[in-house]
Amino acid sequence: MKNEDIFLPQGAVLQNRYEIRSVLGTGGFGITYRAVDQLLNCYVAVKEFFPQNWAFRDANKSYGVIYSDDEEGQKTVAECRRNFRHEAKLLEAVRDVPYIARRKDYFEENGTEYIVLRLIQGETLSAYAKRRGGTLPAAEVLSLLSYTFDTLKYLHGMGIIHRDICPGNLMLSEDGVLFLIDFGSATSYDGREELCSRQVFEHKGFEAPESSQPGKQGPWTDIFSLCSMMVYLITGEGIAEAKSGRYMEELPQLLMGTALSAGQQNALLHGLNPDISYRLSDVEQLHRELYGEALTAEHLPETWEVFYHAGTCIGSRKINQDNFMVDTVSCYLGEDCQQAGTFVCRPEEIHVAAVCDGVGGSNYGELASKAAIQALIHFVEQQPRRDVLPDRLLEDLLDQVNEKILTLCEKIGQTATTLSLLLWQGNRYYAVNIGDSPVYRLRKGRLKRLSMPQTRADLNIMTQRPVQKEDFNTLMEFLGKKGVAGSQMAAFRYGKLQKGDTFLVCSDGVTKRIEDSRLKHFLSKKGEKTVPAMFKAIARNTENDNYTAVVLKF
Repeated sequence: MKNEDIFLPQGAVLQNRYEIRSVLGTGGFGITYRAVDQLLNCYVAVKEFFPQNWAFRDANKSYGVIYSDDEEGQKTVAECRRNFRHEAKLLEAVRDVPYIARRKDYFEENGTEYIVLRLIQGETLSAYAKRRGGTLPAAEVLSLLSYTFDTLKYLHGMGIIHRDICPGNLMLSEDGVLFLIDFGSATSYDGREELCSRQVFEHKGFEAPESSQPGKQGPWTDIFSLCSMMVYLITGEGIAEAKSGRYMEELPQLLMGTALSAGQQNALLHGLNPDISYRLSDVEQLHRELYGEALTAEHLPETWEVFYHAGTCIGSRKINQDNFMVDTVSCYLGEDCQQAGTFVCRPEEIHVAAVCDGVGGSNYGELASKAAIQALIHFVEQQPRRDVLPDRLLEDLLDQVNEKILTLCEKIGQTATTLSLLLWQGNRYYAVNIGDSPVYRLRKGRLKRLSMPQTRADLNIMTQRPVQKEDFNTLMEFLGKKGVAGSQMAAFRYGKLQKGDTFLVCSDGVTKRIEDSRLKHFLSKKGEKTVPAMFKAIARNTENDNYTAVVLKF
């Protein structure tokens, strides 16, 4: 059977909700699709149970799946289906674990089963390393995998091991965050039989010596895979003959040619010991041995001195729709305004820089912005561990922000705002935007847009409608909320601050007139010259609309 005969066709709709767009990948037991969630107006990944050697599409029944009728095939399909259901159940159990592709839905249809997952926009770590020439600098590997340490700490604390850690099962998002995917071989190691699975996938060079012995597996099994993967990414060499343990004779010489310190090399050897009684069994201990000295030397201060420069230009409309707020410094004056200064941020304090832009002639933008900011501050204050947040909480936050703005819109009877803001506490930042007002970060010469919301054009493309700039109400009609702008285009990002970071929080009036390459040029200037130089460049444009920018340098 040809591949195109087994795939769901583009445009197929599951559960009257998920519209199939393309195939993301295939395996022996399933097919993963890129789809549109028509209810929430976002992309998702849909994983279909489809054991290709024992299943085919029914030509007489739309999308239906028929399985092999011989006894051996039926046994195999039944076992694989149990594993698929096990994965769905486990994904629900770990839904609050950070940096995983979180399960959003699970259902049966077409004679088979489906798992709907958050779609991580980006590429696998293996593809990223290949694109970079096959290996990565040791410092970059350690930086990227810091996310995976957080994930494994949570999983192991729940009595669960992944058992399939490899570069192909780590997704590097467009924001530079590493997500652990594919829980098909994950299992419980603490006696909870309902989470156990006999299914194990092997990737040569990454599986632990005890991978074929379920009774001997535990957190140390994931630690072996994690360490072997780090060796591979840094040196380009896999761990050969893991079961024999011969690799231990060659590893020290291999690691000596890297930029790893002697302590870090010893940490990897400690995590790769073939004897589980001598191997590290605690991912936090591995983290201490790998990162301890570097974190001590490069530890960021809890107290920040932050320079800010903010400005707004009312443009040709002669009405100040765009406003900025930096903590208690605000501009709602209805005239051109610039503010600059330096302030100290202590670890217990929450600080906010925000830009709002009234939509459709509304000057109520600051009211909606304040409502959104209040929701965000309340959310941050409620989190006991602010450096790792599960996706579910982030979605809850956006729901709260949306609800605040929708309620306000109902009260004032018109469109509200687009908003971009940066909130930080200690060394953790939160970037939020509603509508198309963006947030940028310049770090070590690299400019990244942190906020990528769904725009009206995105929604048109997703629904295969023509994109027309003048069709202002496309989004409103699509959502059934005509007259309410912004709130359903929310985006949220968070991360750790680094000394030297520069952030730009601005209205779309800035980015419509300056390309990213020019933005990078302006943000690289000294703080007191950034905003004036940016505004001067915008003013050269014949279309001089309202625009506002806040630049922060840490």
